[in-house]
Amino acid sequence: MALLQAARRLEGGSRVLVTGPGCGEAAQWAVTQGARVTAWVDSAAEAAALTALRLPALEVRLQADYAGLEPGTYDVALVLLERGRLLQEEVLRGAAALLRPGGRLACAGATQEGVRGAVEFARALYGQAGVVARKGGYHAAVAVRPPGEFPLPEPGYVEREVVVDGVPTRLIGRPGVFAWEGVDEGAAALIAGLRVTPGERLLDLGCGTGLVGLAAQRRGAAVTAVDVSARAVESTRRTLAANGFPETPVLLSDGVAAVAGQRFDVVATNPPFHRGHGVAFETARRFIAGAAQVLAPEGRLYLVANTFLRYEPWLRQHFSAVSVAWEDRRFRVWEAR
Repeated sequence: MALLQAARRLEGGSRVLVTGPGCGEAAQWAVTQGARVTAWVDSAAEAAALTALRLPALEVRLQADYAGLEPGTYDVALVLLERGRLLQEEVLRGAAALLRPGGRLACAGATQEGVRGAVEFARALYGQAGVVARKGGYHAAVAVRPPGEFPLPEPGYVEREVVVDGVPTRLIGRPGVFAWEGVDEGAAALIAGLRVTPGERLLDLGCGTGLVGLAAQRRGAAVTAVDVSARAVESTRRTLAANGFPETPVLLSDGVAAVAGQRFDVVATNPPFHRGHGVAFETARRFIAGAAQVLAPEGRLYLVANTFLRYEPWLRQHFSAVSVAWEDRRFRVWEAR
């Protein structure tokens, strides 16, 4: 891992902050160096994996913001950068605020996901930052936190006016949340193909900013929304509240784990299939299997996918009747009973 190559160039520190997707290896390495480690993560799945390590020197914080993290107290920050310039800059500013003066930063990101621009931003923020490792399409850089004040960044939620299911809608999102800047075309297709009647219990699986669940709730469904991302959960809560549904349950959940004991009449989902610039179907397959577990008898799954994605065989592994509820040239909404 390029991040660890960079981290090994830094002198040891007693307090280490680790953050970013896939930071578990960096957290374990820092613990082996004798540090007290805080892993600040957005993903419930990642938090569960880190907690399962049962390392006494590892504190896992699953949250969307910097609440409870004390500025100026960390000796080292190990940062795996997510895709997106605004999110990368926010995390680098956050690391600067949490590091003590003289504290060291090691950050790494994929070359295809803007790491060069992130290193330039770090150079401007910290006064200097240099690439010290290149491995597997990743660049890693190190920097030293200079003296001065570095305030913790605000979460940066942005409100936009959009139209959902023909209704003017307030969308509240932030960098790091899927489709935070507008209505995703796949979500719009899912809403168009979704069949739900008043009183039905609907699970919005992988809720993002909450627009699919909002559309279902406007049609009279009793909605529960779940997402693996703490940022997405907070965005959904804010979007639903801004549109008149502040009491809707919105839960952090790795797949259907948080609602495993409940039963729903309908599950609606727009599963991701990208991993970086590649294609990966693990999440979609888990969502399909999870939907089958939480649906009541005769319950229905509505899943949207690009037309070139062949999800029908996986759907038929778990459902007795599979059909197309809606499609156009780009998207297909599957109904599975």
